[in-house]
Parts: sequence; structure tokens; C-alpha cells
Amino acid sequence: MNPLSKMLGEDKEDSILSVGHIALDYIFDVEKLPEPNTSVQIPSVRRYYGGAACNVSVGVSKLGVKSGIISCVGRDFESSGYADYLKKLNIDLSRVYYSDEEETPKAWIFTDRDDNQITFFLWGAAKHYKELSAPKFDNKIIHLATGDPEYNLKCAKKGKECNSLVSFDPGQDLPQYSSETLNEILDYTNILFTNKYEYERILKLLNIGLDDLRDKVDVLVITYGKDGSIIYTKNDSINIPSINVEHVVDPTGAGDSYRAGFLVGCLKGYSLEICGYLGSVVSSYVIEKIGCQVNMPSWDMVVSRLSDNGIEIK
Repeated sequence: MNPLSKMLGEDKEDSILSVGHIALDYIFDVEKLPEPNTSVQIPSVRRYYGGAACNVSVGVSKLGVKSGIISCVGRDFESSGYADYLKKLNIDLSRVYYSDEEETPKAWIFTDRDDNQITFFLWGAAKHYKELSAPKFDNKIIHLATGDPEYNLKCAKKGKECNSLVSFDPGQDLPQYSSETLNEILDYTNILFTNKYEYERILKLLNIGLDDLRDKVDVLVITYGKDGSIIYTKNDSINIPSINVEHVVDPTGAGDSYRAGFLVGCLKGYSLEICGYLGSVVSSYVIEKIGCQVNMPSWDMVVSRLSDNGIEIK
């Protein structure tokens, strides 16, 4: 059983709307992350389409579910080709704010051989979130990703008011949240996604333990990279293994793709365990290529890889 199924408003559209960054990513693989006042060589660099919220939106669309995004972009969104790319995926951009003065947000992502990452992020047009109002949501699921904490709080409140299921992933923007804002947004959150590092930071920021965090939301999902993930409800926990692939090329975007698979599973009414496996399989495709959106799978590809791992779904 999936305790979230009854929270999907029957009067809502079968769609998932993400809130947060659309960004242009510059991804670097390095032998090791540099110490202060030193340098490391970069063998090559390439620009990719990214932004945590948009990674989820693209993943959802590739899986055959209607997808949209609320974000703030700059003057280079069109010229970069990103806008046309998203339109071809039929992602709803009607709620995207355009700034003529600022650049689209950009991320410079450095990953070492142990999959440790450091990201430098240019907010650019994202400063305009503070000017936006939360719309009336007609989507069954609202996913709040990295972005402005106060705007995410507005959307969490509005999502709950509109009877949408609210998913929240503060991601690497977690340091921007005060304990008060984070506590309040969790009051309106149905699903909380974190990785193992962010989970520890949340416990420290709120000065609570695991059981306290489980009590704050309906479902807590903690991802552990190659060690899989754990899904917690108030009274149970489910361990989900990672899906082994022959060649892991780059872990960037694995978490966002996991969330896309998990949320699509929720929308389709699958059990929490199957939702976890869906997330794990989608992320297994993404880590086979460089770029968060380069190797997002179709629904048929996901079903096939699940079958290869002994799990049959329709």
C-alpha cells in the first residue's frame, strides 16, 4: 500500500509541477578537489541543461507523465536552446518568469574520483522568486526543489491549500534555510527527499532525531548513492538497493532522477517499495552518461530494466 495515494486530489490533473531552478550546468570531473590556494587541472568541460527542478520535470516528461515548471530564467534561456528543448518535451513553461536584465542560473559542478562534489551556483534571474506569488495549483503533485526558501514556503502552503501532494527536496540550497523556515515548510510537506549529507544537516539544524523528522512528514526518503535508499513512513522503513550498471560515468543528477521516478510511481498508484525501485532504476540510467538530463529513460526502458532485476510491473 502507498499511504500517499489517498492524498492525490481526484479533482486534480494527472501532472507533476516542479518549482525551482532551470540552470545551465558546467560539469567537471577532477582527480581531487583542490585545497584552498591550490589548483587542479581540468581535462575538459561541456555545457549541459540542468537545474534540480528542471531535471525532475524532464525526467517526469520522459516517463510519459504531464510535466511543468515554475522557475526564473534570464535573457540567455532562449538563445541557449534550452527553451526549445523543453518545449519539444511538452513541458509546460507558462509559469516561467523571464528577466531581461539577468542571466539564467548557472552551475559549475566539480566531482572527484570518490564522487564528492562542490558546486558554485550563479543565481542570476533566480533573485526574482521573491517577487512571485504562488499560483493556484491544479496538479496532483507539486515538487519543491532547490530555489528560494521563502518562495518554496509560499508554494508549500498554497499546494496544501489546493489539495495537491507536496514533495520537498531542499538539496544543496539547504544552508539558505533558517530553522524556522524549514520547520514551517515541513508542516505542509507530504514527502521529504534528502541525501545522506542533507539528512544530517537537517537533524542538526532542527536539533531533532530521526523519529522526530519521520513524525513531521508522511514519507521521508534518504538516498545513499551506490548504497541505495531508505523510505521511512511514521511506522515502517523500506530498504531499496541501487541498481547495478556496468559503467558509472557521472553521479551528477542521480538524486533528481530518483525523485522523478519515485513521484511518477506515486502518481501511478504504485506501492512505496515500487516507487523506490522506479527511482533507483531511473537514476541508474542517468549515471551512465555525463549530464543530468542526457540519459533520462522512457517508461518502457524503466520497465525493462526492472524486469532484468526480477521486478515485474505494468
